[in-house]
Amino acid sequence: MTHPFWLGQPKTSEIRRKVEGYGSWLEIDLDTVSNNLAEIHRHTKAEIMPCVKNNAYGHGLLPIAAHMEDNGVKRVLVAKTREAIQIRENTGLGALNMDPLWAPEQYESSIAKGVTQVVYTLDAAKALSAAAKKLGKDAGVFVKVDTGLRRVGVWHEEAPALIEQIVKLPRIRLEGIMSTLMQNPEQDKQQIARIKVVADELRSHGVEPGALSLASTDATLNNPAAHLDLVRPGMSLYGVYPEAKDVASGPKLRQALLWKARIEYAKTINRGDSVTYWGKFVAPEDMRIGTVHVGFYDGVPREMANKARILINGMYRSSLGSISLNHILLDLRGVDAKQGDVVEVISRTGENDLSHFAATAGWMTYSILNHLNPYTPRVYTKKGEPVALLEP
Repeated sequence: MTHPFWLGQPKTSEIRRKVEGYGSWLEIDLDTVSNNLAEIHRHTKAEIMPCVKNNAYGHGLLPIAAHMEDNGVKRVLVAKTREAIQIRENTGLGALNMDPLWAPEQYESSIAKGVTQVVYTLDAAKALSAAAKKLGKDAGVFVKVDTGLRRVGVWHEEAPALIEQIVKLPRIRLEGIMSTLMQNPEQDKQQIARIKVVADELRSHGVEPGALSLASTDATLNNPAAHLDLVRPGMSLYGVYPEAKDVASGPKLRQALLWKARIEYAKTINRGDSVTYWGKFVAPEDMRIGTVHVGFYDGVPREMANKARILINGMYRSSLGSISLNHILLDLRGVDAKQGDVVEVISRTGENDLSHFAATAGWMTYSILNHLNPYTPRVYTKKGEPVALLEP
């Protein structure tokens, strides 16, 4: 590990000592992230710009970004200005920021830090140009083109004219044009054609469009025609197939994340006793139960009431009753478990891996990852040993 980020991390022994005091924590296997990145490299000839938005999908922004840089990545994609600034301040990576800028000081700080900004209006480009002139620095931009999703972006038919105006602005450097697919096969074909038309028209007028980018994880896995110059995979880098169909797409991905917690309290209840709010579970017999100090504040969906699967001492056991803000209850029948024992709320494989966990809740895996509490400590491992720690 060569990145300066790792130099300020506690020693392995200190990380292990700190973990002994945690009631809940996430473990992220960096070797698995490297495997997933390599698998995607084998799957595409395009440049890979990892999407590390939303705290790297819950995996922790800076450790993941530093690890991506160690693995040869040159630039990453984020959705919030603060994350773009953090990346530029702490890594050598380029940061493409999709977050709109509102205040003059935001434009200036972004340019000062070397952030590349997504724009799709002339007003935003002019504000960026004015700030860049003031600072005496160039401002890199990607222009977002709306090829059919109709969320944000300049409509594709109007894009060439706008981009020609943008590139004439002082101190503006066009790095590429991008769009977002609808993930519908027929509509995606049309969108690919539309962005190519935009690029061809720009070239015919002497404007080099830079990198063309359409593909997020879905198209990176399933639609080679959409790879173009630059792909933007997100969840796949962390070992998550967004849909069942994606498993057969080629890359052999492995889940990097593991969620562990400790039994806070263990006790015996009597037949007929009800537990949790609204008495959502009634004991069918005398039984032992455990309380685990995680709940929907931490990222366990309330829809998991009475049906979450938790791994304890090599056995899967169900949650009991409702999911509280900070607690879940666990069936300990047939398990030799006591206070302080470690359970796996989300495992890397088996009945409670991310895909099964999400399916049990009726959620998208994407939603599970993006609801993981940023205040939960995150431990990063290589070759099974902890090498970095993020604490709240």
